[in-house]
Amino acid sequence: MENQAVRVISEVTAKAQANPDFAHEYVNNPNKVLSDAGMQIPEGMNIHVIVGAPANSEIPNSTSTDVYLLLPQVNEEIKDESLATAAAASCQSTSSTCVTVPSCVSCVSSASTNSCS
Repeated sequence: MENQAVRVISEVTAKAQANPDFAHEYVNNPNKVLSDAGMQIPEGMNIHVIVGAPANSEIPNSTSTDVYLLLPQVNEEIKDESLATAAAASCQSTSSTCVTVPSCVSCVSSASTNSCS
C-alpha cells in the first residue's frame, strides 16, 4: 500500500506541476484529489499540500492525523537547446535503463554507454 501511495502522490504532483488549475484543486482539496487518483486515505487523516521550493520551504512535521506534502514550484521554462541536449544524452545510459526505454535503435542491442555517437 505504501508503494501505491508513493505512486499516486508522484503522479498527482507531476500533473499539478503541469496544470495550474489542477494544482489549485490539489492544494485546496488534497484529500479528495488523492482519493480520486486512487489513494486510500485513512479516516480522520488530513493531508496538507504546501507550495514552494524544496530548499527554502518550511514543512511542519507530519503527525498521525496530519500529513504535509510539498508541491515544488517549477518556474523555469525549458529552452529548445536544453531539450536537444537531454534528447542527445538519453542514450548515454546503463544497459538496464537503455533497454528499458530505448531512445535509439542501437540502445536495444548494445550495452555501450555511448552507443548513439
